[in-house]
Amino acid sequence: MSQAPHTRFRAFLTRWGWVLLVMGGILAVDQGTKAWIERAIPLGSGFAPISALDPYFMLVHWGNTGTAFGMLQGQGGVLATLALVLIVVILLFSRQLPVEHAAVRLCVGMILAGAIGNQIDRARLGHVTDFLLFQAPVSGRMLQFPAFNVADSCITVGVILMALLILRIDTRQTKQLSTVE
Repeated sequence: MSQAPHTRFRAFLTRWGWVLLVMGGILAVDQGTKAWIERAIPLGSGFAPISALDPYFMLVHWGNTGTAFGMLQGQGGVLATLALVLIVVILLFSRQLPVEHAAVRLCVGMILAGAIGNQIDRARLGHVTDFLLFQAPVSGRMLQFPAFNVADSCITVGVILMALLILRIDTRQTKQLSTVE
């Protein structure tokens, strides 16, 4: 009986160990880029790192007290609590996901790493540091996409990829069931 927990732990590491490494890498890049921005650019400022891309791409140092796309500004406490609940829910229900697919596990890791990265900011600074800003001329004025960061990118890409993967898996299972009948 003493081998059962050891065997389960080994199986967990086999399935999820590399995902934990990816998450660590994402967190390191996320926190490292935010720390660099916080040191290099005063809060509320920005510049075009490549003059040819000015004003289409800028590095900025903006504090976001809301969610993605600047929604729910000033709701830091509520958002921190919701993010913690989301992290716990993802961890609890990740067993229900088709984790035999490495890509689904990677998506879970990306989403969790992004959520944790932004939580670190909220706990440390009271806001999330956003620093990538894209703008485009539309009808004679500059349309500005909300500033974002590495964590935001990982959450967005992870959610979109997971949705596509789950749809693909579901479609395959439906086809298999219809062939059996």
